[in-house]
Amino acid sequence: MTADLPIVEITTESSGSSLIAATLAAESVTIAHIGPLRVLVVLTQPPLPEGGAPGKVALGLLRGLAGHGVDVRAIAGLQHFAVPGDAPAELPVELVPVAPLSEWRGRLGRIRRPRGELAGAFAARVAEAAEEVDVVHLDQVETVWCAEALTKPSALHVHYLARLDRPFGAPWRRQFRDVLDSVRIERRALRSVRHLVASSPLVAEELRRRAPNAEVTLAPLSLDLDLYCPAPLDGPPTAGLIGTADWPPTAAAIRLLLDDVWPRVRRRAPESKLVLAGRGTGRLGLSSAPRVELAGEVDSARGLFRRLSLLLFPLPRGSGMKVKVLEALASGVPVVTTPAGAEGIAPSSGVIVETEPERLAAAAAELLIDERARRERGAAARADFERLYAPGPATEPLVELYRRMVR
Repeated sequence: MTADLPIVEITTESSGSSLIAATLAAESVTIAHIGPLRVLVVLTQPPLPEGGAPGKVALGLLRGLAGHGVDVRAIAGLQHFAVPGDAPAELPVELVPVAPLSEWRGRLGRIRRPRGELAGAFAARVAEAAEEVDVVHLDQVETVWCAEALTKPSALHVHYLARLDRPFGAPWRRQFRDVLDSVRIERRALRSVRHLVASSPLVAEELRRRAPNAEVTLAPLSLDLDLYCPAPLDGPPTAGLIGTADWPPTAAAIRLLLDDVWPRVRRRAPESKLVLAGRGTGRLGLSSAPRVELAGEVDSARGLFRRLSLLLFPLPRGSGMKVKVLEALASGVPVVTTPAGAEGIAPSSGVIVETEPERLAAAAAELLIDERARRERGAAARADFERLYAPGPATEPLVELYRRMVR
């Protein structure tokens, strides 16, 4: 998008012919961009329909940009923890293997480059590919090490902030080191990248506070809507939660759910069932818990949502948009959660937000008992996803940002 330039007619004395020229205002000179906008998206893991949360939202990002006419291509790190699978063949995604750092190199590298697995050969490949595009989109703070060698304008998408998600904890525990490394790389990112993207107003406000000289754009995360069919919501009343039990915010939500919320739900809706799914949930040792199924790691999160009557997610703390909440909305499954769980989600009748365990339980029990109510809220959830978080509307702020960066 370029500014309109006034056109004037210039007549030469020697030939009398007319030449058409554009007069550029002295205060602002705009250079027109010829052809489609070319964007390189740098990902920490492959975009997969059943991958990790970053891989799922990467699909929505790429679909949305392509739908806006952007010439988009992606480079994704193929790290040791990546979920097996191939990116959709129609998406231009290059997978670059990333070798894990040895123990001694990891300890030494943490001093200079915390969470620096994507530095080195991966960053060099990104810099090479970036020469053929107009803008580089760095997705998640770990990709900031790729910005060092870039000559093209770049934007960094910060999905969440570590100190808003987790406390440091005891210095001798691994969580302390993990949070410290995350805080240090976030500080580096906010110092070195001028254009920042946040998926929630809370993260955007914090970025503006920490990096007052940066331009911060608010753009929600997205999912490929074509992958999610509306759930029937007509089976046995079943609440569910999916997530990695080893991730501290999810672990805290599971503890709160089992200790304080689910017993209250059972008293109000005794025929209801709770399904806990995701990596590590099978090791919780709750086989005797009444009406609780520990599904463990499932092949398809989308398949799980089709079994549920609602997503029950009492998250006490966490920043950024939650992909499990987006998946529920895309599946037409109503959500009962806390303000932290609904962060970045616009007010919706498909999402019930409460803070106290008793009120969370009451809201969940009402939907589990009343099929008509959950169908109405599920339809509202799906409609709001289509309106706000489908690839097209969710990536529109990014396309406008890229255009400003090119100008």
